Amino acid sequence: MNRTAIIGGGISGLTLALLLREKGHDVRLFEASDEPGGAIRTTRSPDGWMAEWGPNTIIESSGRIKRLVAMLDLEQRRRYPDSAANKRYIVRGGRMVPVPDSPAALLGTPLLSASAKLSILREPFRRRSRNDHDESLADFVRRRLGEEFLKWPIDALVGGIYAGNPERLSVRHAFPRLALLEEQHGSMILGQLKGGIRRPPGSDEIPRNKAEIFSFDDGLQVLPETISRQLGDAVSFGSAVERIHQEPPDATSPTRQGRRWQLHLSGELQPQDFDTVVYAGTSFGLSGMALPESLSGLLAPVCDIPHPPVTSFTMGFRRSDIAHPLDGFGVLVPGIEGFSILGTLFTSTLFPNRAPDGHVTLTTYLGGSRQPEIAGMDEEKQAALVLADLRKLLGLSGEPLYRHRIHWPRAIPQYETGFGRFLELMDRAEREHPGFYLAGNYRTGISVGDTINAAFDLAERIAGEPGTDQAGKQGGAQVDSGQDDGKK
Repeated sequence: MNRTAIIGGGISGLTLALLLREKGHDVRLFEASDEPGGAIRTTRSPDGWMAEWGPNTIIESSGRIKRLVAMLDLEQRRRYPDSAANKRYIVRGGRMVPVPDSPAALLGTPLLSASAKLSILREPFRRRSRNDHDESLADFVRRRLGEEFLKWPIDALVGGIYAGNPERLSVRHAFPRLALLEEQHGSMILGQLKGGIRRPPGSDEIPRNKAEIFSFDDGLQVLPETISRQLGDAVSFGSAVERIHQEPPDATSPTRQGRRWQLHLSGELQPQDFDTVVYAGTSFGLSGMALPESLSGLLAPVCDIPHPPVTSFTMGFRRSDIAHPLDGFGVLVPGIEGFSILGTLFTSTLFPNRAPDGHVTLTTYLGGSRQPEIAGMDEEKQAALVLADLRKLLGLSGEPLYRHRIHWPRAIPQYETGFGRFLELMDRAEREHPGFYLAGNYRTGISVGDTINAAFDLAERIAGEPGTDQAGKQGGAQVDSGQDDGKK
């Protein structure tokens, strides 16, 4: 029986452990903290307030995600957004404007000027790029849709998904769906009209415009907690791996049964032996472990993938203290508008039981690549900035009755131009070190859905199932990346 170690108890490592155990592996998962889930964590107060630490939703971007929920018997606990959350807002001219949801709405929206709307209509007639360089998202959007579309909808979207900068993000790696629409159809608009990107035969991917988002009755933490319970003693909390040692290929010690990898854990004198090791932590967490010299040399640059700081503030208010109807998913703020916040989710509109009766919760994000200095401010200064912006945007008149703040010094990996070099290093590390694998949102897409889908791919690769032995199934964001559930 293959003895497999997984380092990291986020959703990637947990899902992989569950799947490999089903395939007959003897799995041990080591998590340095005392709880499963990584950034997926939910806080509920005794008086009925709920706050998420990281992601708020998952998108059902493939049948695999539905399969995982079914495996865990969580179908009845799944919650889809209220119909009142259909609208999405972007700030233009200091006020919230609904994102158009139809061609007719696009023609009438004040979100874009008449010239910007004409530029959209001309998009199908623009030539596709003949340059094979790694183009930034900003340059891609300028080329196909124009500067105004970049400064308002796209900059707002990038702030909401990556807390990033479209001038630095790679369209190929951060938004692969856009690049594929141009590559396959010559136009984003024509591509959508023709049914979107062409998917490989047998794919269970759900088209982005048909995929639903969901959470659970007690928040997203239900998912990692349930997986952890199913794994039972296979999960070791408070277990930090300090060193990974690789035995020579010809090691045949009868006491080790030929196993090639040793893990040295903090506080334990004797190492543990494994046939397979999967690192499923953060990219910067690699720097905290001693690795074989050949691995360390390859992966040292991967530790430096940028992760800007982000602060998440969930605040609770009396419903009567907010003038806006909160009839949507939330609002995103382009940098050009001059606000302090990246955006706000209307969390109690999205799902039930996020606030006591007669009250609402709002989750607001600060910092990112746009304003990292704000993410580093103390809590009271941040709270003042959030409240000032919410008063302008939502007509807030009262003070918060509930506050929950979480600061992520290194929040979301940035898939910037040149990101392919990191993917090549990770692929090479696996090729040159059989039995060693890398998994996580710094490699296969930042959203919860991305990491779940990638865990299914990796489980098949490790198990040696037909057609899954190439590292190419890993690398870059998934095609239909479901990125609404990245930060938001």
